[in-house]
Amino acid sequence: MTTEDPIDDLLTAAGERWRAAQPPPPEPDMSRWVTPRRRNWLIPVGAAAATVLAAGALVFATHREPPEPTPGPAVVAADPAALIVRDGDLVEASGRVEDAQMCAPAPVAGDSCPYSIGVPAVAPTDGVTLHGRWHPGELSEIRQMPYSPSSAGSGGSVYDLPLTPPCVAPPGGWPADDEWGTPEVEDPLRDYLRAHADRFAEPFATHSGDARILVVRVVRGDVAEARAALTAVYTANICVVAAPGSRTIAADEELRATVGQAVGTLMGDRSLGIYSAAPEDGRMRVQMVQLTQPLYDRLVTIGLDHLILDPWIRPVVR
Repeated sequence: MTTEDPIDDLLTAAGERWRAAQPPPPEPDMSRWVTPRRRNWLIPVGAAAATVLAAGALVFATHREPPEPTPGPAVVAADPAALIVRDGDLVEASGRVEDAQMCAPAPVAGDSCPYSIGVPAVAPTDGVTLHGRWHPGELSEIRQMPYSPSSAGSGGSVYDLPLTPPCVAPPGGWPADDEWGTPEVEDPLRDYLRAHADRFAEPFATHSGDARILVVRVVRGDVAEARAALTAVYTANICVVAAPGSRTIAADEELRATVGQAVGTLMGDRSLGIYSAAPEDGRMRVQMVQLTQPLYDRLVTIGLDHLILDPWIRPVVR
């Protein structure tokens, strides 16, 4: 496609020569939950995620209202098969760069950059969008583009969570609480929600300033009664709202036990690069480094109708 601006056309052509060179990233040790004390939320990753999904464990701090996807006009987004990347394809990826490696927006479990791709000669930065040719392990013909954060996951910063919780702040505002990620704080609420899984939807986290707020949605029953019960077992910031008609935790647990278990098996093979999977609107959103043909073929056997494929590295429309 051409424009009336020749410089724009030159930049576009150069960018297209830059975006299809994505490799499989180094595999981290992800045998545990991430339970940081302030900025990260609880998220299952790697082999641990397979166990979490298969066991149907409640992953309430993982689930958040996802932002509307904002892929650039040149990035493939609709047909799952069109998201497949092959050696030499022009691709786009966004993230931070350290030591000539661009880090995927995967949950952090010990390694600060558990999944990455080589980006030779790109200077360290907290955020950059690159076009390049994808090859297993690195990008070539790299060109820096206007920065657009990836929608394929989050590094776990509290500032990545949605703004404006759907509750009025308490007198004095929402306090910044350093203890919210500890088992002592989270487990009693997790246990309560699991015991009443047919009454609540999956909670999600939001924030206001430095304060992280967990939003719990009541699908069935009295909201005031539920709020009293939940605040009695949860000492961190909580917002309890009515959500009649929403999918319940019980429904999502059933999804995890079926589709989630199949995805969890694939997550056990870390070379496939799947770093997160969680229920969303009756399907499993699967976040991965890149969608290769072998991974696509494996996901087809699970059933694409049950999945939302969300790769970090995406082909650019030619």
